[in-house]
Amino acid sequence: MNDAARAAAGIRTPRDLPPLAPRILEEAASWLLQMQDGPLPPARQAEFERWRARSAEHQRAWQRAERLLARIGLLPPALATRALNRPPRAGRRAALRALALLLAAAPLGWLSWRHPFWRDWLAADYVTAVGERLDITLEDGAEVALNTDTALDLRYDDSQRLLRLRRGEIYIRTAADTRAPPRPFLVQTDDGLLLALGTRYSVRQYPGYTELAVYEGAVQIHPDGADVAPGANIIGAGRRARYTRQRIEAIDAASEAALAWRKGLLIADDMPVDLWARELARYGRETIEVDAGASALRISGTFPIDDIPQALGMLAQTYRLRTRREGMRVRISR
Repeated sequence: MNDAARAAAGIRTPRDLPPLAPRILEEAASWLLQMQDGPLPPARQAEFERWRARSAEHQRAWQRAERLLARIGLLPPALATRALNRPPRAGRRAALRALALLLAAAPLGWLSWRHPFWRDWLAADYVTAVGERLDITLEDGAEVALNTDTALDLRYDDSQRLLRLRRGEIYIRTAADTRAPPRPFLVQTDDGLLLALGTRYSVRQYPGYTELAVYEGAVQIHPDGADVAPGANIIGAGRRARYTRQRIEAIDAASEAALAWRKGLLIADDMPVDLWARELARYGRETIEVDAGASALRISGTFPIDDIPQALGMLAQTYRLRTRREGMRVRISR
């Protein structure tokens, strides 16, 4: 029976059904994660059955979860294992959000796991969702903070302490190694390798280049595709650099204000409004655009990144701007 015949007969197809509520999808994702640890205890199993029977939407959400399990079975075994057995240290909220997003995508959309976002989430040791931050302490006492939408791998072995930044931004405070001889502390990005020389620094991965800011000590940059003269690749405290696979470039001053995200803030100091909009948009799902008439404006101030509507309202009130929403897009104009 084709769709037209089904419609004539009063039969609703999946495309006719309203979207499932995000809350129900996240609840389904939570049950899915719980069941990967083994059979539920009788009391939890009864609670799950009551949840599933609560409404037709709950039943639909769980049917999707079961179909997703079947799809995940088609993934490479290592990725499938990581997808369903994400350790608590990786951020349970990020795991729930990512699974809920997969459930919302419906079966045809599950093929999008091949997108870099899903590959990073499935394979990385630590992940944060959009708008989420995570602080971790490593076995040697080093402290690492993950900013929004970040994926990080960790590899400590007998010869090195290696962090692989797959996407996003991290802040690091290194610690003296507990091993003798001390192992090097390294960060690998898409563009090269960073060697910490007793330091406090941040690393952000952009499309096509990496940005490094050093606040204490020094960091040595080794681009993947080029040899750099000894000494020329050492970035000292108070300096910022960007590098590609071929070269190190654009060295200028590092500002502690760039770390305000750790406190939930975005600090602007004579910042172009276009750049401000892009930075704020990192912490939400909406795209923020600036009309040509306002693009020459430069702004200063402190704005909350955990409350984007409030940040937009502060901007509009302070600089007499107008903000308007168009679906998942916000436009800023005079």
